[in-house]
Amino acid sequence: MSTLSEPVARPEALMELERLYSSGVYNKRPVEIVRGEGALLWDAQGRCYIDCAAGHGVANIGHGRAEMAAALAAQAQRLITCPESLYNDVRARLLERLAQFMPSGLQRFFLCNSGAEAVEGAIKFARLATGRPGIIATLRGFHGRTLGALSATWERSYREPFAPLVPGITHVRYNDLAALERAIDDQTAAVLLELVQGEGGVHVADPAYVRGLAALCRERGVLLIVDEVQTGCGRTGRFLACEHYELEPDLLCLAKGIAGGLPMGVVALGERVIASGRLTPGTHGSTFGGNPLVCAAALETLNIIERERLVERAAYLGQHALERLRNISSSLIREVRGLGLLLGVELRTRVQPYLEALLERGVLALPAGPNVIRLLPPLVISEEQLDQALNCLAEVLQANQPKATVERRAANPGVVSEGTAPQEQAELDLLYRMVSIPSLSGQERSLATWLVEYLPHLGLQAELDVVGNLVATVPVSAEVAERAPLVLLGHMDTVPGAIPVALREGKLYGRGAVDAKGPLAAFLAAAARLARREGTRLRRPIVVIGAVEEEAATSRGARAVVERYRPYACIIGEPSGSRAVTLGYKGRLLVDGRVVRPCGHSAGPRQTAVEAAVAFWERVRLHAEEWNRNHGGTSPFAALQPVLRSIESGQDGLQEWATLRIGYRLPLACSLQELCDELRHWAAQAELAVDFSGEEAAFQAPRTTRLVRAFVQAMRAMGIQPAFKVKTGTSDMNVVGPVWGPEIVAYGPGDARLDHTPEEHLAVEEYMEAIAILERVLLSLAQEAAGGEEGES
Repeated sequence: MSTLSEPVARPEALMELERLYSSGVYNKRPVEIVRGEGALLWDAQGRCYIDCAAGHGVANIGHGRAEMAAALAAQAQRLITCPESLYNDVRARLLERLAQFMPSGLQRFFLCNSGAEAVEGAIKFARLATGRPGIIATLRGFHGRTLGALSATWERSYREPFAPLVPGITHVRYNDLAALERAIDDQTAAVLLELVQGEGGVHVADPAYVRGLAALCRERGVLLIVDEVQTGCGRTGRFLACEHYELEPDLLCLAKGIAGGLPMGVVALGERVIASGRLTPGTHGSTFGGNPLVCAAALETLNIIERERLVERAAYLGQHALERLRNISSSLIREVRGLGLLLGVELRTRVQPYLEALLERGVLALPAGPNVIRLLPPLVISEEQLDQALNCLAEVLQANQPKATVERRAANPGVVSEGTAPQEQAELDLLYRMVSIPSLSGQERSLATWLVEYLPHLGLQAELDVVGNLVATVPVSAEVAERAPLVLLGHMDTVPGAIPVALREGKLYGRGAVDAKGPLAAFLAAAARLARREGTRLRRPIVVIGAVEEEAATSRGARAVVERYRPYACIIGEPSGSRAVTLGYKGRLLVDGRVVRPCGHSAGPRQTAVEAAVAFWERVRLHAEEWNRNHGGTSPFAALQPVLRSIESGQDGLQEWATLRIGYRLPLACSLQELCDELRHWAAQAELAVDFSGEEAAFQAPRTTRLVRAFVQAMRAMGIQPAFKVKTGTSDMNVVGPVWGPEIVAYGPGDARLDHTPEEHLAVEEYMEAIAILERVLLSLAQEAAGGEEGES
């Protein structure tokens, strides 16, 4: 028997299981979501997505809420089910709480299990209260898939397979008061309306239309039903969309976000419905409606919305997003609409290819009809995450548009002028697009996939390897392909922190412009120049690798290739400045310590857990000072540098604990093994457990290699005096250098002092200069005679 504790199946197995056993009524997207946190989702392969769908508007408070799990666990242990034929404490508290969020007059509630069921209930209550059968809905409206709700839904493809539907339901134009006035007659029970049509294209109701509609309903004795299944619970920047219009409907439907992801629907009943006296016991019901488990979830959801001010957050972020969307220059966009964090981008074409492109870039979005992209992110989404998603959307809508380059020229006169060579325009466009595609460490697939599609246009062959590294090669003969290659090892990943991509005053701003998409783009551009050179015979292959997870302690991409290649020479893609070459990097060690002790009185003599952790750090610091006096000299590259990255503590009344993380930068002269042995010894004395990660030894190449000579000759041929550097950080050179040997340097355009800063930018002139230098270096080395040298295959 299968249990939830069993390992997750392979992604292809998960999809096959669902295809085999599910009903087949869903058009599934090829992604297997297994975990969520906040506004992020992870698939079975560990890839992260920014969620701009929120489960079709369900996950307003985000995913993976610990307080929600705790509320559910506590209630599940007390009572899960209790029908509304009995009273219940949790349900009573929820009903009271709901009343606090409603407009005046909506103080009674029917609890059910979904938005469609809420709409069904509202239609039944309207007919019951008025004694009339007629319901008027609107064109493009969507109200659910059960038979009554489906009858009110306008989309014919949803309705026609199930005809005949519930009679007495008609449709009129949205935002057309005259059409509504003509449609109302003495058999009309209610008008059913969404204040923002979500599924129907994100159309927002006009305030004058809503005021006139409300007045008309009162005048004709017709009830007004507002469907807030998608717009409710803070989505539009008010708890209810009604509040934007100062509207007091007779019936109001809630669902989706009301219970934090659990199935729940609510029908709020106004005074005219209750005063009819026709809602008597037995006229409607729902077996699972109002069960204590879901009521507990709804209570916690309302608390989170209020405590974290998610309504105000939706208003602010929604306005921010609307402004950014309206500033996207794309001939594909017809109109941008929305309210709060319910946003729609109407295109002049079908949206499906663009939704797929967003998915490839790690963004989940929704359609709203055939030509509208709908964004419904959780209200907890950070501004940074939202900007990343919007950057991706801008990138896919501007892709392959000649207009995009023209617009950047207009915004940045002198950067790319009409006189600029097409080759340089293409090289700048490559860098611009690479920086525009977010690719946090572990989330590089979108960028890698785009590069695989794009690089053949530059003359390079490209593919992804088994770990997701981009591998691009200059086409050569089969005989040449067998020789030891020139490997250019860059990386695609960046650290967190969205920086709006922009060209200003000859500088490209954006996360990764310096570290290290600038160097990687320069590698690809230089290789592409050689691929397009006519009459040039290369005697050895050129391989450009865009590695994954360089910014992470795993260095997964570099470790995957270190045994695969034996390069003739290797260039690591890191910013050195276009006129300098980096020969070495310090090593790295991360130390995580934890001490746990029984709680004692604060006045007692025993050392506390925090004191033990602090004492351990002090021993580490003093040891480094002594080591540097004896071995370090005056150079930072030669110094042993520990940094206390974090220290935290806690207690539960029985035990107290403290954790700390120390990051080391290790010089060449420091033995990593000896240092780890000493740290274990000190930790044992302090009764502190330690774990090590990110272990990399320092590495430095000599200045006398053929690779260094090639750089010196290339720079001097261009009138540049080369400089040499060593760095106090680490890079993939630390991973591959000890295996690949001394023919290795790090090189790339950019000022390393801008790494990971809010001002990260790269001068276009320096980028172009680096490409020209790399072209000379690669041509020199790739034309050297093959055979005989160490590492030759």
